[in-house]
Amino acid sequence: MAEKKEHMRWQLRAPGGATWHWSVAGEDLEVHTTYVGDALKSVLRSARDLQLGSGSSIALLLSEPGGTRVFFSGAEEEVYVQVVQFSDLQSMDNRWAGGQPRWAGRISTSGFIDDVRSMAEQLLSEVGESRYLKEWGHPFPSRELQALH
Repeated sequence: MAEKKEHMRWQLRAPGGATWHWSVAGEDLEVHTTYVGDALKSVLRSARDLQLGSGSSIALLLSEPGGTRVFFSGAEEEVYVQVVQFSDLQSMDNRWAGGQPRWAGRISTSGFIDDVRSMAEQLLSEVGESRYLKEWGHPFPSRELQALH
């Protein structure tokens, strides 16, 4: 039986919002994020960390006041990924409290890197740098995308 490939899509939402769609291990995951952080850049940087051989990384997809952290650990040929949603990432007292696991499992490290690169390339071709900046409030992370090549 062939292993199902993971698929990703980044969808900008009316000004300042986005949804990361990730179909992984037979599940469809949606993570909402806002401009208060630069979430796409964070995901690209984590993919680059893994590409460079790091055993772990964390991507942050902020919302207001909460958000989602994506933890990568034990990376070699496969990486263990945990997607955890937090209701309050703003306060100093509670930003690590009450995390709700959304998904966890081992996936192909190279497959994840390829999917992140493809997702960002597709987004760039669909919206372009100027529309991305206008709708997201941050410049498109071109340097991070280029580093994945």
